[in-house]
Amino acid sequence: MFNYQIMTRLNETGLFTWTSQERAWLRMMMKYPAAQEALSSTTLAKLNSMLHDEQHLNLQDYLTEKAKSEESSVSHPLLRPLRHMILNGEGFQLTGRIRSGRTSQEQLGFPYKLEYSMVKKEWYVLWYAPNYARLMCTKLQSITKLEPISIKPEAAAQYKESIALITEKRKTSITIEVLPEFNAELSRILYAFSCFERKVEYNEANHVYRILLTVPRNEVDYVLSKMRFLGKRVRIMDHSTLQDRMSETAAKVLARYAQSDSGQVHNETVAQGD
Repeated sequence: MFNYQIMTRLNETGLFTWTSQERAWLRMMMKYPAAQEALSSTTLAKLNSMLHDEQHLNLQDYLTEKAKSEESSVSHPLLRPLRHMILNGEGFQLTGRIRSGRTSQEQLGFPYKLEYSMVKKEWYVLWYAPNYARLMCTKLQSITKLEPISIKPEAAAQYKESIALITEKRKTSITIEVLPEFNAELSRILYAFSCFERKVEYNEANHVYRILLTVPRNEVDYVLSKMRFLGKRVRIMDHSTLQDRMSETAAKVLARYAQSDSGQVHNETVAQGD
């Protein structure tokens, strides 16, 4: 509880703390070609100056690489211009390929977020389409042409308000309780849900932590996968759909092992009879 309170207070004041191992890891990452592509020369110089006296982290001393898949750059040429558009409240005219194989010509858009899929290893831009009043998601690899356009401040404010309203409607809340015997693993459990908005409550009388998650509805399956991974450490308190799906998962697992056990007992009985 003490460590979590410290981290929460630091986050509220805008301070960021990092360990010597994290600084050494960052120094190693700065040597990769992707760092040159993703960061400006000013940022690179500043980071290299800050990390100059840090220890050199050489993973080859600890790891032996046997085989690997083909590597692709985690950076993309459109990341920097899109980031500037988002920071400056600009829009764009986008031309790109869509799923049917056709080309979407010069769509007016207002970008508000960049996301990277760890599963697909691809960057996406999330944007608002004023002509349709919809939120859109486009792979950067699918964009063939992108031109920035200026947006009036009042229009940008209206777009942001529409984005907030649509995003809020797409969210759902989930309350997860940590079983008291696993309170020592709170940091690990919080890390599993670190990509979502979350709030932690602590009941001193019962020594129980509750994590209140705010999750986009299309990410509920991801939460479910994390709940299965954490197993008996946590339980869902107030989301009937997720509770039913977790119960279904548990029933299938029990049935599978029950069949295995009964088969083993039957084989042993047959063997004794012989």
